[in-house]
Amino acid sequence: MNRKGLVTAIVCALMVLVAYFAWQFVFFEYETNTYTTTAQQLFTIDHLTKLVPLLLIGLLTAVGIVACIVVRNAIVRHDGQRGPFAARLATAPKGRVHGLRPSTFMVVRWVCMVGFFVVTVFGGVLLGVRYSWISIPVLSCPANMSQLTEASCYYLAHLEELAGLPLMGIVAFVVSTLGFVVVFGRVLCGFVCPMGLAQDVMHKIRQATKVEGISMTERMYQALVPIRWIMLLLMIGLSFVGGNFCNFCPAIALTPVAAGLSVSLYASGFLMVFVLIASFFKRRFFCTICPLGYLMGLAHGVQPFRIRKDCTACTECGACYEACPMGIKQLYTEREKTDVTDVSCIMCGECVRCCPEDRALSLTFLGKDVFVSKRSRVVQGYRR
Repeated sequence: MNRKGLVTAIVCALMVLVAYFAWQFVFFEYETNTYTTTAQQLFTIDHLTKLVPLLLIGLLTAVGIVACIVVRNAIVRHDGQRGPFAARLATAPKGRVHGLRPSTFMVVRWVCMVGFFVVTVFGGVLLGVRYSWISIPVLSCPANMSQLTEASCYYLAHLEELAGLPLMGIVAFVVSTLGFVVVFGRVLCGFVCPMGLAQDVMHKIRQATKVEGISMTERMYQALVPIRWIMLLLMIGLSFVGGNFCNFCPAIALTPVAAGLSVSLYASGFLMVFVLIASFFKRRFFCTICPLGYLMGLAHGVQPFRIRKDCTACTECGACYEACPMGIKQLYTEREKTDVTDVSCIMCGECVRCCPEDRALSLTFLGKDVFVSKRSRVVQGYRR
């Protein structure tokens, strides 16, 4: 086994051990957990005090980001080869460059993410109803009894409990979950998932603070594949060996805590800090290893949303590959097929937005264009 394989094996083994003993890594613990709230409690001091775990996560994330920046700067300063180049680059005169203006598609996507986050966190309380028989396959913790619907992740992580449900309960779970997967697929990752919104917010904070991110190479993406499979195996099989994936999943440290529920956090709290730090430097980092997202992506061959490419219009500039937060290389390398939809594609539209050629890339629904690339959008979006 080479060095790369050994490091990957060690990382995966550590993940398995931490996941299995997740309940022993206490991040924040309540004596009594509560999973529901009311509309009257939303604006009380007691409700706000339950946001302390979220504040701790935010504080630790900020400290971690600053520490990473300091260490990286120290490495660059002491690097005999890259240090002088980096210093000259930092002090070089720069023209005034404006980024791409937000398109209507991107505005709609952000409105959907924020709107669904509110529904996910407070929907059941605000509307006074909860559709517990509908399971939406997004990384939205079902421990939050204040959200509008169920999330599929709990029963996927506890298949033995799913088997113990009444027949109608099993049918409702399977039909609603498969229905959303087939119709939407990983569109749910790009438009609905609360974890996706949290990661995109971290990306926007990095852009606003003008901190340099990390450019992932193809080898780095390949190194994450075994970790993604380990995450998938942990989610589906951990409960059968006496573990609980919920104690390891970062989603429980987001939607229930944001709702102000007194839910104890174990390794999940520490993992959420790591996810936020990683997503600050690498957009949608967790989406590249998310087990639920990968399961949804398996239906990419039948879903009505597609990414299509006009290979004759492509000039091989590579802008689509650089813009893709999931590192889908076939967007750039494909020279024959028109359908370049991939199992990892979250339909965020970044590749289409950054493509500088007319109709070279397009996001379609049932063959109809939803979002197409335009040269004018790129040319007019940047100016000195």
